[in-house]
Amino acid sequence: MKQLPSILNFPPPSTGGEWWKDQIICGDSRAVLHALPDECIHLAITSPPYNVGLQYDSHNDKMPYDEYLKWLTLFWSELYRVLVPGGRFALNIAPTSIKDFRPIHYHMTRDLMRFGFIMRTEILWYKQTMRRRTAWGSWKSPRNPHMVPSWEYVLVFSKGSWTLEGNKADADITGEEFIKFSDAFWPIQPETRSRQPFLNSLYPPRRGRKAPEAKENSHPAPFPEELIYRLIKFYSYRGNVVLDPFGGIGTVATVAHRTGRHFVHLDLSKKYCEIAAERVANEMKQMRLDEIETNKSEVVVAATSITEIKPKHAAPRKARKK
Repeated sequence: MKQLPSILNFPPPSTGGEWWKDQIICGDSRAVLHALPDECIHLAITSPPYNVGLQYDSHNDKMPYDEYLKWLTLFWSELYRVLVPGGRFALNIAPTSIKDFRPIHYHMTRDLMRFGFIMRTEILWYKQTMRRRTAWGSWKSPRNPHMVPSWEYVLVFSKGSWTLEGNKADADITGEEFIKFSDAFWPIQPETRSRQPFLNSLYPPRRGRKAPEAKENSHPAPFPEELIYRLIKFYSYRGNVVLDPFGGIGTVATVAHRTGRHFVHLDLSKKYCEIAAERVANEMKQMRLDEIETNKSEVVVAATSITEIKPKHAAPRKARKK
């Protein structure tokens, strides 16, 4: 029986063995990545801070653009090292604002390919959340109209090879899922309506109005579980190790455990790590309960089958003596 996760503060008391596997690690992600052994991760999924002024718990989300890209390259170099040959990296990023538009998906692709990553594809995550649509630009005129994106990108890369070796028996994606997920247009509702970094950057709080207070267990941009489920099932085998270096409130760790993968969750925020540990612990408890219920059902079915079995030729009863 797996032990329920607790927060592992970095640096840990010991770095012997696989100290990092199935852990919620709280600390500087770059330092943790540096401490991981070479080629220990099969799939990395992350969404770095958007750099549009969102209210993260332990991060300044408004760096100068070039400084932001340079800061991220420190993570990409370590990430390349810890991935196994053929390991995958799924990077979720959102378009920047209209006023200061930067082709961030191009720039990040450029930087990752300089480290040797192979770009496999790009997925359009269509969020279907066009609320407060007022950024038209020149209304009903070609003078200067604006496009407002209703999607985010998921850029997918591999390390060194297109192929990730593994046991065929551990490939658990169904035929129906494979057909559905291989269409790179993914219409998935966001986890919360607040996950609209592009629109948040366009619409700061109006003068005289306070910004809405963050909920106690909130994150400004949580992943929807369906998005992570698709990436994990499509790009990894059961038993693989899945990493999120900007782990937030633990969606990647939770779904990785649910699908029979190991997880490595990194985040600087103690608050987010506490939420992540609780989510994974609840997932483990629920899976145990589901397993118990399944076992009970199988026992009942087996018992019912036994009672329904009758011998084809029953021996005749002996007549009683009067």
